[in-house]
Amino acid sequence: MAKIRKQTYSLDQYLKLMKAETIRSDQDCQRLSGQWNQNMVNELIFTVLTDDYIPPIILGEETVNGITRQWIIDGLQRSSSLSMFRYANTRITKNLDEYMVSYQRKILDGSGKPERDGNGEILWESVDFDIRNKTYGQLPEELKERFAGYQIEVAIHQNCDMMELSKLVRKYNNHVAMNTAQKAFTYVDSFARELRHITENRFFSDVYSSSQKGRINGTFERISGDIVLLCNYPNKYRKDTKLEFKWLNENAALCDFESVDSLLTRLTASIEPTKDIRALFNGKNTSAFVTAFKAFVETGRKDKEFGAFLKWFINGGKETAVDGKTWELLDSSHSTRDSGVVHGKIDYLVTVMEQYFKGKKTAA
Repeated sequence: MAKIRKQTYSLDQYLKLMKAETIRSDQDCQRLSGQWNQNMVNELIFTVLTDDYIPPIILGEETVNGITRQWIIDGLQRSSSLSMFRYANTRITKNLDEYMVSYQRKILDGSGKPERDGNGEILWESVDFDIRNKTYGQLPEELKERFAGYQIEVAIHQNCDMMELSKLVRKYNNHVAMNTAQKAFTYVDSFARELRHITENRFFSDVYSSSQKGRINGTFERISGDIVLLCNYPNKYRKDTKLEFKWLNENAALCDFESVDSLLTRLTASIEPTKDIRALFNGKNTSAFVTAFKAFVETGRKDKEFGAFLKWFINGGKETAVDGKTWELLDSSHSTRDSGVVHGKIDYLVTVMEQYFKGKKTAA
């Protein structure tokens, strides 16, 4: 196979080549277009309109009987999404994190002619344009020109036959996209290092009982973010991790993360990590038990007493009813991340913990 040839097109050129089928989007083994959801399409168009970076499109070039054709190997979803926006009147929806696009335009007088300064130079102004719910045809001419002129890089594998093209499709598409938790993590860039430091706390290896795959799939970061919010800003807890992380990014302080890391260290040292106790700290309940431990710490009792409370809890204490609800009933909810469910569990744990220590004091 020959070396890869690199080339740059304007987006207008590239999409016209697609429309003319000079660049083909229907290679035999390629996934069909339309795999992306609307949010992904929105972000792609915003990227183009703000002249930000898009990775190169990978093409495979086949020559049969002297006729050369190019096939999209990697980048079909990007290509088809941009083509639909340009030619099929598709609309950017309102679900965008960023939606104001700035551009410059000439200042026009009442007759539509450009205004000029004393030296005869054209006067310009900076304008912000809201792209939500807009089609390509509804963009101002300046943004249409920016879209058309956007530079698309392509890398072309030359002299391929159809078998080699199929191998390339398999090679370039052999990856896993970010899951929801991993993508949400990108919204807490101001404190990403601090949040990841929390995930390295011994708590996650010595106490946490769910799969250690959570270390690579974003679950540890999600749980750590939940704990930071519930311990410091309980009213800001949300089921949507992206909303949580965006709020933390804009409002949290370094000490919020440091205090949680210290809290987890104290919790790990305070308990005997038996199988039954570790089972409490699973994927859906860890944040509730850690938050309850914070409430315990604020009572001023010795940390080891929390370990004694957990032993009592698993040996019958969880059958205690609070407002007619036991732990088993609360834990049976399928809406494990709903704010009402999570806060309900925390309130329950704090209440039975208070009853436990009150009972101990009475007995003494």
